[in-house]
Amino acid sequence: MGKRLLSAIDYITIGYASWILLYMSLGFNRAVEPMMHLPVYAAIITAILLLAHWDRNCQSPRLKRLLKFVRSIYPVMLFGYFFISLQAVNRIIFPQWLDPFFARIDYSIFGYYPSLEWGRTFGTPWISELYHFAYFCYYPMIGGLPLYFYFKDKKVFGEIIFTLAFVFYSCYFLFSILPVIGGRYFPEAMALTKVYQGGPFTHIMALIYNLSTHLGGAFPSSHVAIAITLTISALRHTKVWGMVFLYITMFLAIATVYCHYHWFIDMVAGVFAGIGGYYLALWAYRKLETT
Repeated sequence: MGKRLLSAIDYITIGYASWILLYMSLGFNRAVEPMMHLPVYAAIITAILLLAHWDRNCQSPRLKRLLKFVRSIYPVMLFGYFFISLQAVNRIIFPQWLDPFFARIDYSIFGYYPSLEWGRTFGTPWISELYHFAYFCYYPMIGGLPLYFYFKDKKVFGEIIFTLAFVFYSCYFLFSILPVIGGRYFPEAMALTKVYQGGPFTHIMALIYNLSTHLGGAFPSSHVAIAITLTISALRHTKVWGMVFLYITMFLAIATVYCHYHWFIDMVAGVFAGIGGYYLALWAYRKLETT
């Protein structure tokens, strides 16, 4: 039996990119600048296949190590583009934002809008800084845990990258269908996310949202889903970092609403997406790795 061509991570990345290609093509007239993104997605699929062929046929041990590293880490380099490009397709099925529906759910639970009121009611500088710090931690968490295990345990590293990609792609699939802005749907909340006030992390997040023009991708909260995915991974493989991630994730989940980025129901859905997605990803990883 010949050496297998595609890895588990290749299968799900090609699957997700193929979905966007098909979806964007079918909804071409409703997509935003599809000709900007269709060639990119086609190129991504082609590059994955070419890398796989190159790796299988490569005779140089040094080059083979480099190819294996690139093939193990490349999804992390695609997450950002995949997210940003969703703005091109997220209103193909529903041409209008669905936020009024999600806002009504929040209001029916609380009698007010937590995504607007929590940050204003408890807006002291130190509380604001705490929650913006927790929200910011999402970014180093994504790189930090995989990097730690890349040097400590390559097998766990591969599992973490796969579960990350699986949960990201699952969230992105929903984002492509459901156009939801989140708490920033309200103009006053949108303005609050761009105000430079408080400490350094509040300023950093304001800078990010001042530079970003992206709308959508709120239900479920991928910040919460990914933070939970990383936390479960850490708790399974390194208890100390697992406890650190657990405390950060608790504050991060609240921060998604407090900082005006998400509806409360987005955060709740993110919890389920993170837990359910992680264990579904583990099952898929074991199936694909043994196929």
